[in-house]
Amino acid sequence: MRILIVEDEIKIRRGLAGLIAKATGDEIVGEARNGREGLELILHTNPDLVITDVRMPEMDGLEMLQAMKERNLDVHCVILSGYSEFDYARKAISYGVDDYLLKPLAPEDIIGLLEKIREKRERELRRRSGNMQRILWNWICGSMGEGEQESDLAELHMESGVQYWLLSGHGWDTLSGERREWLERIQESRVKQNCQDMHCCLFEETRELVCILPEAAIAPLRQELQWQFGRSGGKWVWAMEPIREPEQVGETMEMLRQLYLYGQEPGQIAVYADMEAFAGEEFLYPEELEARLRSAVYREDREQIGRYFSELKEYMEGRPFLPHQVREGYQKLMQRLLGWLEDAEKTAHTRTEPLRYVNRMQRAYTFGEMKGILDEILQELIGVSGHREDISNYAIKKAISYIRLHYAENISLEEIADRLDITPEYLSTLFNREVGMNFTVFLRDFRISHAKRLLKGTDLKVYEIAREVGYGDSKYFNRVFKEKVGVSPREFRQM
Repeated sequence: MRILIVEDEIKIRRGLAGLIAKATGDEIVGEARNGREGLELILHTNPDLVITDVRMPEMDGLEMLQAMKERNLDVHCVILSGYSEFDYARKAISYGVDDYLLKPLAPEDIIGLLEKIREKRERELRRRSGNMQRILWNWICGSMGEGEQESDLAELHMESGVQYWLLSGHGWDTLSGERREWLERIQESRVKQNCQDMHCCLFEETRELVCILPEAAIAPLRQELQWQFGRSGGKWVWAMEPIREPEQVGETMEMLRQLYLYGQEPGQIAVYADMEAFAGEEFLYPEELEARLRSAVYREDREQIGRYFSELKEYMEGRPFLPHQVREGYQKLMQRLLGWLEDAEKTAHTRTEPLRYVNRMQRAYTFGEMKGILDEILQELIGVSGHREDISNYAIKKAISYIRLHYAENISLEEIADRLDITPEYLSTLFNREVGMNFTVFLRDFRISHAKRLLKGTDLKVYEIAREVGYGDSKYFNRVFKEKVGVSPREFRQM
C-alpha cells in the first residue's frame, strides 16, 4: 500500500515510517506535520492509507478528515489516539475512519492493523472492479435496466451530459507479460491519472480494453499507451470517440471496432475523422496470386504455400487500400481456402466445420486476426494428408520447451511464434486447442509452480523468488500468487 503519515511529533512520525517500511514493505509516500500539510500531500500523492494524529497545530486531524470527506476522497484512514482522546476517535468514525491505534504504539498492533486494512482494500477493489466491469459491459451491450442510469453514473463518479472519451484497444491476448501486467494494474487503479471518473476494464469476451476517460486523463494515458505499445508491431490497435450519455456507449463502441482497421500503426489511436479523411486506392483482388497459392496447395508444396501466402499478405497491406476493402479481400480469400479445404477433406474423410472460421472472421477487428485465421486454415489444408496433429503437437512441444528454458525472462507469445515461424494468433489458437488454456495462463501457472518449489526448498526472499520466475514487480507477483494459490507467498511458506 501507499501510506501517508500525518503527525506533529517527529520521533513518532519517523519511527512509525521506519517500522512500516521495514516490517511490511509498504511504501511511505509522504510525511506531514499537521492537517494542512497532510491535506496538500493527500491531493498530490493520492495514497491508499492515511495514518493521522488527532491533535496537531494549524489544522488538527479531525479538520483534515472533514475536509477529505467534503472532497469525497477515496482514501482509507487510521487515527492515532490516546486513551483520553476517545471522544475524538468516536467523532472521527463519523468521517469514515477505518480504525484507530492507541499510543504508545506497539509494533505488532501496527502490523496487524495494516494487514486488516490491506485485506479490506483488496475486497473493495474486487467489488468495485466487478461493479465497474458489469456496468460498463451493460452499457456496451445496451442492456442497461430501466432507471439504472442514475445509479450507474453515481457508482462510477460520472455526470450526465458531461463529455467523456470512450477509448478501446483490441488484441490483448497477444501481449507480452510486462504489458499485460501493466494493463491489469490500470484496471484496478485510478491513481495513475489521479481522478475517480476514469475507468478501464479488460473484457475477455471480446479481447478488448475499454476505458471511459475525462478530458484531463486523455493526454497522460495516451502518452503512456504510446510508450508501452509503440513497439508492438501493430498487433494492438486503438480507437476513441467522445460520449455524453451511457446510451451512446454501445453505438460508439461499434464505431470504434470499425476504426480499429484505421489504427494499425504502432501507438496510433484512430478517431472517426481519420476514417473520413482516408483516401485510398481502389482495391483489386489479387486473382493471379491466389491462383499460384491454389496450385501450391494442390501440389502440397509447403515452401511455395508459405511464399505465396506471404506475397498475398504483403499485397493486401503494402499499398494504401481502403481498410474495409482489404477486410473484404481477406474474407474472400478465406472463402476460397475453405472451398479448397472442403475438396481436400472429401478425399481425406475428415470433418472440419467451416462455420467456426466464418464466425471468427466476422468478429475479427484487425488484420493480424484475419491473417491468423487464414494461416490456421492453411495449416488445416496441409494437415489433411495426415500430418495435421503432427504440426500442432510439434509447435506446442517447441513452445513449451522454450517456456521451460526462458520462463524467468520477459517472453511473449509474439517472440515464440516468430521462432516457430507461425503467427501469434495461430499459436494462441493451438494453446487453447491442444493445452486447454491460453498462453498467458499457461505461462503464469508455470511460473507460480516453480515459485512454490522455491518457497518450499530455498531461503530466498519473496522478492528474489519473484525475479527468479519472471516477475519484476514483487507486489504484482504477490497478488498473482494469491489469486492462483489462495494465500500469499509468505503464508504459503509458513504453511
